[in-house]
Amino acid sequence: MTKKTDKSARIDKILGEMRRSTKPDIRVIKDADNIVKEINTLLKKGKIEAVCVKGGSIAKETFLKEDYDIDLFIRYNPSYKNINISDITEKILSEICKKLRVQLNRIHGSRDYFQFHIIKDKKKKILIFEVIPVILIHAQNYQEAQNITDLSPEHVDWVRKYTTKDSKLVDDIRLAKQFCKANGVYGAESYINGFSGHILDILIIHHGSFINLLNVFSKYDDKTLEKPIIIDTEKNLINPLKQLNKSKITPLIIVDPIQKDRNSAAALSKEKLMIFIDAAKKFLAKPDKKFFDIKEFDMEEKITTSLKSLKKSGIQEKDTIVVKIDIETLEGSKDIVGTKTLKTYEAIVEHLRLNNFKVLNSDWNFVFDEKHARAYLIVERKITRDVMQEGPPTKATIDYKRFVDKHVASGHEILFKDGRVYAMVPRKFVDPKSFITDLAKKDFISRRVKGLFVR
Repeated sequence: MTKKTDKSARIDKILGEMRRSTKPDIRVIKDADNIVKEINTLLKKGKIEAVCVKGGSIAKETFLKEDYDIDLFIRYNPSYKNINISDITEKILSEICKKLRVQLNRIHGSRDYFQFHIIKDKKKKILIFEVIPVILIHAQNYQEAQNITDLSPEHVDWVRKYTTKDSKLVDDIRLAKQFCKANGVYGAESYINGFSGHILDILIIHHGSFINLLNVFSKYDDKTLEKPIIIDTEKNLINPLKQLNKSKITPLIIVDPIQKDRNSAAALSKEKLMIFIDAAKKFLAKPDKKFFDIKEFDMEEKITTSLKSLKKSGIQEKDTIVVKIDIETLEGSKDIVGTKTLKTYEAIVEHLRLNNFKVLNSDWNFVFDEKHARAYLIVERKITRDVMQEGPPTKATIDYKRFVDKHVASGHEILFKDGRVYAMVPRKFVDPKSFITDLAKKDFISRRVKGLFVR
């Protein structure tokens, strides 16, 4: 038996095991159907021209084991397009939630939608229902959509068209989700910029299987990505590079099978795409189940791993300062809150660098349900006590004299370079922890998070 055959057998075994282990409890579908039935009964009773349907992975049956996020869509007749359908939806759901004795949350967005939780059985399994009001728009009239969510139910129909013919696609879509989650590249939210479920549906259907997807993407690298990867399963466009809006041209272009003028992968960052490509290469080279293991964010473990990596490059732990940050997040939708938290983390890293602190390594994690985020930064301990402040040209007599007199009076060393005067000014902060604590008081931080604590 050749090495190639050995490796292929190993891959087949791993994927077979993962297909079985990711299969969900389909009884959840019945729970979703019951809520759909309740909503439709109330819509009919109120003589509202709308129908509730299952959406997302629950409708496609591509949801993962232990994944109990259930999307429902209330599709309103087009005659409701100038009416606030979110308000109508809220009245319907309030009645259901009152009966179930659960809290209804209204999430503000381009069109408000709703969320409520139901706790099931002794294991306290939590079903998270998201109910999205949309206008009934069919694929052939996609240009009439007022909101991107109006076409979401049509995406379900598109996926089902393929999966009913080949049920193995459902298993492989789950594999792709598990793989992406385990490698930190799953999620369309703007604070993640990863692969959405919708993208993975299209990729698996287009390539025919998960292993085909890995084989194709493992061939890409930075050089080949100078030219975008283009996927147009339904052959909707003759030349996507010319027909799509230039702002939607990204390293991966997936022409949406329903909304033909949309790049479904526009929000996917090159960074996340490269992580996926790298993981695909590594899995194919050395197959292991660990590529599918979803790990909790362990900050201490990550810090330890980072310090070991730095040591290999010649930087000793004693020459670094480890900064740990706890962030209390604001109220709001997951995407908005997550994005604000990401901007806070990025601002801290950027301002440290602007103030000559050398950030050697850093990472962060956001847990929406706990309204909490954590971050760490490993900063080089060595830092100059003074910072060189640029002054005016020596020819600018008045400004030059004012600058020199001010800094001489303060006891600062004066330097001259290329016809300009400089002063060596003592730093306000030489400790990154004190610097970040002071930075947290600034408006661009305080308006994005509820609290920030440095340790």
